[in-house]
Amino acid sequence: MSISLLLDTDIGGDVDDALALAFAVRHPDIDLRAVTTVSGDTVRRARIAKKLLLLAGRDDVEVAAGVRGANPERNESADGSQEAAMLGDVGPTSLEISERDAVTLLLDECEPGGMQVATIGMQSNVAAALDRDPAFAANVDRLAVMGGMFAPVRFFGEELPPSLDHNLNVDPQASLRALNAGFNMLITPIDVTMTAWLMQEQLDRLRAGDSLCRELARQIDVYGRGKHWHGLIPEGHVCLLHDPLAVACMVDRRFVTTERPPVTVAMHQGNARTFIDAVAGFEAEVVRSVDAAGFAEFWLATVLRA
Repeated sequence: MSISLLLDTDIGGDVDDALALAFAVRHPDIDLRAVTTVSGDTVRRARIAKKLLLLAGRDDVEVAAGVRGANPERNESADGSQEAAMLGDVGPTSLEISERDAVTLLLDECEPGGMQVATIGMQSNVAAALDRDPAFAANVDRLAVMGGMFAPVRFFGEELPPSLDHNLNVDPQASLRALNAGFNMLITPIDVTMTAWLMQEQLDRLRAGDSLCRELARQIDVYGRGKHWHGLIPEGHVCLLHDPLAVACMVDRRFVTTERPPVTVAMHQGNARTFIDAVAGFEAEVVRSVDAAGFAEFWLATVLRA
């Protein structure tokens, strides 16, 4: 069953946003209607998204720049160099983006109903849309969220802290506003996505693909030069597939298990955290495990289709 999708993204930092966008344009059951960008220099982020869409032959997809959000410096390289490198050697004025701002686009496109939203960055645009129109939560058929934590994050033998939940904590007040608003939510948390890797051999196959695939490979190379945890990551592990998994779960559950607990978001020890709460929570579908190797192959096969 196909879905109509708006993709809300902080593309331009971690490379997984670009990989999620590519999946959305290549999967036959996703009708990607628009892309909105969030956090920091949202215009530059929008131009990165536009560049990828043009390489995919999708000049029909509207791209709108959104809210800078709180603490965007937590989501950008200090001098913007990585984001500029992700954009690459292209004149930014040749990448035209929408005259509508992202919040207006989200409200306009969801108001008739039938639209799903995947938020794979901060919740700043979603929170701003709710502030402008509280009916937004009811107008969105489903909100797919990449973020949250429902179990300890174990990373090659190390247990990582809750502050790792980047998407909820760059703008924590927006996370509280958006994720407690009563959306019909599908949550793909970081304790699951931290196991989902793209491997070197798969990157090599991606690099042999079409112009979109080659650009994705280039952006993976850019991201890899600044990759954290070098001492922990074994040879051959290229990048994590956080955001592609969140988008893929909207149309295909073969590689995951899910549960439907009542979920709420609250501040705890300085971090925005997801909790299972039978009193204050809203029922949400939560991804609890993934066949990481199977999913990586599925993502690659989907993106390689031209």
